[in-house]
Amino acid sequence: MTEDDPAHWDGDVNEAVLEEWLESTAKFERVREVVLSTTTPQYAKEIAERARVSEPTARKHLETLAAAGFAETVATGRGKRYKRSRQTVAMQRIVDIHRELSREELTAGIKDLRARIREYQEEYDASDPDDLAYQLESDADEGWNAVSAWRAAETDLEVAKAALSLYDFDPDAGTGTGGDGDSTDRGSFADGTLDASV
Repeated sequence: MTEDDPAHWDGDVNEAVLEEWLESTAKFERVREVVLSTTTPQYAKEIAERARVSEPTARKHLETLAAAGFAETVATGRGKRYKRSRQTVAMQRIVDIHRELSREELTAGIKDLRARIREYQEEYDASDPDDLAYQLESDADEGWNAVSAWRAAETDLEVAKAALSLYDFDPDAGTGTGGDGDSTDRGSFADGTLDASV
């Protein structure tokens, strides 16, 4: 490649990507993107630096995101810190599940998770991961690994059940009673299609 070759470029890829991000996004969008990738609480100043905005701008947008449920706040002696909310993480997981799995695959996955949890209960003669943790010695590595895996399976099961309950959710379907007398005032569960035995 020569210097006359248009494919030849000596610039910094990271700087080019950053410049493109700054040009193609509004300040609010950048703050939102940063907070949605923030798993440990951070001060507005730290988020502002990552989002390339001023601290007052970051704080204003973070308060808006917190009020809307996208961010959580943690009070400290030095002010508030912010991170993405648990609900936002859960909803993103549900969106991913809906994209990747059919209703039938999701139902089968819930049955598999329940079977795995029953196996933990039977193998360790414990009712839940905390019960198992209470029984373990501090050096029981295999048991502690089972506690972690069991907790993950329970979390996955809760998210999967929520995803199933929202599988056909249509926020534009409306509420109230339809013109033909059919009641839809119970929202997405009105048709009773959610199988409690799943």
